Amino acid sequence: MYSGFLEDRPILVSKCEGNRSIIVKRLIRAVTINSQMSHHKNVLKLLGCCLEFEHPALIYDFCGTDLLSDILHDEYDCRRSLSWTSRLRIASEIASVIAYLHNAFPTPIIFRNINPAAVIIDQHGVAKVFGFSLSISLPPGKLQVEDDVYGTIGYLDPAYFLSGIVTQKTDVYSFGVLLLELLTGQNVWGVRPSSYIFKFLIDSIDTAELDELVDPKILGEGGGVEQMEQIQAYLHLALRCVLRDQEDRPFIVDVAKQLRKIERYPHQLPPLGSTWNTICSLIRAQRTWSRSRLQSNPSVSSPTLSV
Repeated sequence: MYSGFLEDRPILVSKCEGNRSIIVKRLIRAVTINSQMSHHKNVLKLLGCCLEFEHPALIYDFCGTDLLSDILHDEYDCRRSLSWTSRLRIASEIASVIAYLHNAFPTPIIFRNINPAAVIIDQHGVAKVFGFSLSISLPPGKLQVEDDVYGTIGYLDPAYFLSGIVTQKTDVYSFGVLLLELLTGQNVWGVRPSSYIFKFLIDSIDTAELDELVDPKILGEGGGVEQMEQIQAYLHLALRCVLRDQEDRPFIVDVAKQLRKIERYPHQLPPLGSTWNTICSLIRAQRTWSRSRLQSNPSVSSPTLSV
């Protein structure tokens, strides 16, 4: 993402490289979807596209250049940090965009590339989602569609990776990994497979201490019992999003509702003990699944694939 000016107006430019015919098709798709989402406060406003040059580009309204991925992992000299309250709000804002894609159109639109590098945090700390070029619509009356596998390693739903079948739960899985990344501070984008973050959780759960799972920057806030109740409910929700069976994952609209509930009403959350026991069970279930995936399908965890 580059910044610049167009007739004295500050803009952001996303340059696209690769096979030109494929890129142009993706840009047209991105423009079509983004134009229908332009009124959403958490979508980066698209001003237009440029196809005349060697590398086609999308032109966005300027709102800052800090990607969520850069902020989370202190990359490119990004000096911003995110409090727990900010992370929770950002998660809720991103969920609202995905829920809109899945429910506001005649047929659901699947984003297919949810990751923190597809989100800009503007000057006011508001999440702005962009990059709809890999999105795909489900056929009328259908719950799934088969297509080539596209996305970012670390966030790909293993079921989609193996079958090429896209469903609403494909996005839910990717969003679940993003939720875990927001909480733990562990970097999975473009380098590590999603099984890495599960290994981190599995290794930490053996200590039976919640604070072993949480980004130290969050713990440094000293939020107390209320914050830990929020974190436990949040972690429980994130783990449900990445369950092995797609049918067991919640729909994104329910995820969005739960995030708002966690954000606004922490006093209504389940008791600490029962929630923590459930979390431990979900994480330990990932241990068996992750090992079986590595043994039967080593390519699933290959960090060399970037699509």
